[in-house]
Amino acid sequence: MKKILIAHDGSKSSEKALKKAFEIAEKFGSSVTVISVVPELYLTELMEVDRIRILETLTDEAKKTMDRIKAKTSGFKTVRTIIKQGNPAEEVLETAKKIKADLIVTGSHGRHGAQRFLLGSVSSKIVDHALCAVLVVK
Repeated sequence: MKKILIAHDGSKSSEKALKKAFEIAEKFGSSVTVISVVPELYLTELMEVDRIRILETLTDEAKKTMDRIKAKTSGFKTVRTIIKQGNPAEEVLETAKKIKADLIVTGSHGRHGAQRFLLGSVSSKIVDHALCAVLVVK
């Protein structure tokens, strides 16, 4: 297991996934990539200026989280962080394919909207469509 991709959205579930992924990476000597995806906002009730402000806030939050992860994992030789914008499941799957991940690790529940209540949204789509092994951490 050479390459592990961790999907992280700042939730408690993704923090647990991060911890588990680094335990696995340590045992196998794997390289680790952590991805955070800022979801696109399709709410038509929002004015463009408000939508942009929310996206900027979410992106800044993701950057701070990735910086914290980098600092916390400085003992690992190969940790890379990525921030993308778009559909979270699609961006995770595309990145896994691009980096040729052997394992995707994700939390069971995200923190954005209705995804908080369902394993159906992001985690399930990743499990259903990934070309590699997937570990969903509860």
